[in-house]
Amino acid sequence: MSYFQARSDLNFMLEFKKVALELWRIEGEAVEKYSNPDAVSSRHLSPIERQQIVQSKANRIEGYHQARERVVKGILRANRIASKLSVPVELECFPMPVLAGSAPVIKLSCFDAVIRDISYGGVNRQVVYDALNQTIGECEAHVTDEFRHLINPLYWIKELLVFIIRIPFILVEASGFDISKVEDHLLAKVFKLIEIGAIIYILVRLGLTKDQLQQALLTLFK
Repeated sequence: MSYFQARSDLNFMLEFKKVALELWRIEGEAVEKYSNPDAVSSRHLSPIERQQIVQSKANRIEGYHQARERVVKGILRANRIASKLSVPVELECFPMPVLAGSAPVIKLSCFDAVIRDISYGGVNRQVVYDALNQTIGECEAHVTDEFRHLINPLYWIKELLVFIIRIPFILVEASGFDISKVEDHLLAKVFKLIEIGAIIYILVRLGLTKDQLQQALLTLFK
């Protein structure tokens, strides 16, 4: 059910943020203990080279390997959740003007940059942190919306009606036809209208009042 999936996504993003912050903490500790901070931040290094140096040092610290593994395993799901909720976590990284035309524009997810920053100038951690919080915020809003659906009987009526209307098209799709072309056909639209009329008749026969029927139809076509 959508509510439980929304809860699962929220819990995952909260844990993903937690382990990403732990990864950054260990990397910061590694720079202080094993590297010259000025050397790591040298302008002669690309972001990915700088990141690789820090990561190699951080591997000496207990817990880093486990934290990194959990982040790596979670990145794809975090990207999917952000995409599903329309959170803008994708970045476009442009080369310096002197390289314009000879270097490509790099598209990179904020979450990917936690492990492998292939941008030209480096992805600021605050940008990643903000993207994490935005995604968590949308997850929380999604949980609230799905809970309202869960306790709303009219929502379940709507879902049932939509499912009934789509049964013929589900069968057509299962037979291998392009369902988008079938649904765009005039006859398909006429068939949907006939089905809706039949459903209204059934609801009236079941005893729904005029107000209840109106509310059900408003919910269906909202």
